Amino acid sequence: MSTALFNAAPRRSLVTHVEDEIRAALIEGRLEPGTRLVTKELADSLGMSITPVREALVRFAASGVLTAEPAQSFRVPTMTVEQYSEISEIRKSVEGLAAFNAASQITPDEIATMKALLTRYLAAKAEKDQHLALTLNKKFRFVLYAAARMPTLLGVIELLWLRAGPGFNYLYPEVQSGTGEHHNYDDLLVALHERQPVAAREAIEHAIEDGARIVIEALQRRQTQPVPAK
Repeated sequence: MSTALFNAAPRRSLVTHVEDEIRAALIEGRLEPGTRLVTKELADSLGMSITPVREALVRFAASGVLTAEPAQSFRVPTMTVEQYSEISEIRKSVEGLAAFNAASQITPDEIATMKALLTRYLAAKAEKDQHLALTLNKKFRFVLYAAARMPTLLGVIELLWLRAGPGFNYLYPEVQSGTGEHHNYDDLLVALHERQPVAAREAIEHAIEDGARIVIEALQRRQTQPVPAK
């Protein structure tokens, strides 16, 4: 596990800091499926004692985001094709709803922020900077979802991204040469500018479908790979 994934804690609740760091790493796809998180190693990388780190990890395990393992360790779950397909269908419904509501309430400043993030995101993809691209994609999408002005819905979306986020790693390098997502985001920005809720919802649904197709194909390849001989 790379210690560069996490930042040292500021002067605030240590448990909250650990939760925020792990949450961001999961949502932004910086932790791959199957990644093992050892409590002591994570505590050392964050520059703190084991206790707050263990408490944060236990909370994520209780919600099903991580799985607990022996020897003070936790793991980012792997996902089957069926599980990812189910989450993607749910995401289409809730994120589509957020986009629909955002289209009538988003401000010009928020649209400008999304345009700037999209420019940086496309540049990161062109430079094959996977982690930066994933981070910028998350920021782009959550500016949109926050614009729906529905805090409960935003929380549901965040939980779904915690589950789906590790799978975003499979978007690379396949997505580097793809243009579908770019077109979906262009369509989304046009819909937001013109206050078209249905078009905004459809653009997000298409973006989720395109991404899910790539991830599912990657999962299928991994499921059919032969098991190495012992």
